[in-house]
Amino acid sequence: MRVNSPWTRYVAVSAVITLTCVVATVLGAPEAVMGAVSAVAVAAGLVAVLWGIRLHRPGSRWPWMMAGCLTLAVVGSLLPAGVLAGHPATVADACFLGVSTGGALTLLLIVRRRNPGRDLPGLIDAAIITVSAGLFWWIFLIDPIVGGTGVGLTTRLIAAAYPLGDLLLAAFGARLLLDTGRKSVAVYSLTGYLALTVVPDTISTLDTLAGSTRWHALSVVLWTISPLVVGLTCMHPSMRELDAPSAVPTPDMGNFRLTTLALASLLAPATLLVQFVRGATLHIPLICATCGVLFLLVIGRLAGLVGDMRRMATTDGLTGLRTRRYFQDALAHAGSRDHAVILLDIDHFKLVNDTYGHDGGDRVLREVGERLRGAIRQQDVVARYGGEEFAVLLPHTSPEEARTVAARVHTAIRATPIPVAADQAITVTISVGVACTPTDVADPARLPLLADQLLYQAKNAGRDRVAVAA
Repeated sequence: MRVNSPWTRYVAVSAVITLTCVVATVLGAPEAVMGAVSAVAVAAGLVAVLWGIRLHRPGSRWPWMMAGCLTLAVVGSLLPAGVLAGHPATVADACFLGVSTGGALTLLLIVRRRNPGRDLPGLIDAAIITVSAGLFWWIFLIDPIVGGTGVGLTTRLIAAAYPLGDLLLAAFGARLLLDTGRKSVAVYSLTGYLALTVVPDTISTLDTLAGSTRWHALSVVLWTISPLVVGLTCMHPSMRELDAPSAVPTPDMGNFRLTTLALASLLAPATLLVQFVRGATLHIPLICATCGVLFLLVIGRLAGLVGDMRRMATTDGLTGLRTRRYFQDALAHAGSRDHAVILLDIDHFKLVNDTYGHDGGDRVLREVGERLRGAIRQQDVVARYGGEEFAVLLPHTSPEEARTVAARVHTAIRATPIPVAADQAITVTISVGVACTPTDVADPARLPLLADQLLYQAKNAGRDRVAVAA
């Protein structure tokens, strides 16, 4: 990033506005001054969003939706205060609630575009966080607001809509932060904006419910900074790829993700303990239901991890064929009658790697795997046995049928050249060994050993042939 780039200049402007807000807060500036600083911050954020759209020309609608949210924030700040200031509901409340709704829709659009496939693990992770946060919001924010008697029901419902909107933003923010898409400056800026919106809303509401103003100054500073961070999101060049589809289908269970999910899962019992210590209502049915849902979500996540590990243990990552371990297990459970094993090895594969590089060798391995799948029968098991060696288990197969399948495999591999580069293809041959029970060996467990011996007979006889027991 250039020192004098538009983004760095905007960072400098944002730093000045933020410093002005902090100094004004510390010095106890009048509300009119703080309101003016806040208005400047919102206007700077809106200008930055529009400038970023013009500068980077993204192919998505989300920046325009964000610009609309900031416009609503500008309008709301110019209108008489509403329920957040302890007054009856006004048009300003509709504007600010529109900001939360628009922000949630913006995040929904971004998340859907970043995860066009079926990212069930990421969805479960976000659900764990959302359920835990929802319990906190309900017990400490929504229930006290709705259950209050100091104001009318309509005012209470509008006041409760603020934490509900924050819950939506937190849910989509968690989904964005925990998906498999690239974590760019724009992603971190956007999640920072969400934190700078949700946190001050939450502590301000808690202050209001407690009849206190302890955290009012901090809330004002964070609210003032939040639109500036939206501007950072759109001014950075990475905003063009903020909603780019992820190339990784499954999120990695790293330390950050594990720690986040562990803390989210512990929030329900921690809430029960806090309520008990405070002597407040325990909400036992709600907390029990939340713990049950969290338990099921965690079990679902573990089931997905176990499934992924099982697939990794039984599926070769390069060719998509079964692994040697899977092949050996299948042979062990195949029974003792009328089975055959085909072992085959790519001839002169080291020369392929040396000549065309490992990428060319990988292309050959993948194509051989595909041709093997097309040449065997539906009930057969084909595996990558090791390196350039492949194995096929043919259950309930006579020696004649096994030799027919082996000949078909041998012909399929060498039938047409295999591309090893964009403009180059080579003909690949294989050496094959075929062993059958009970004609060649009585014990099925010895089939791979005999097939391997026959494979080396084929190699010693000149390669590019099928060897069977005499």
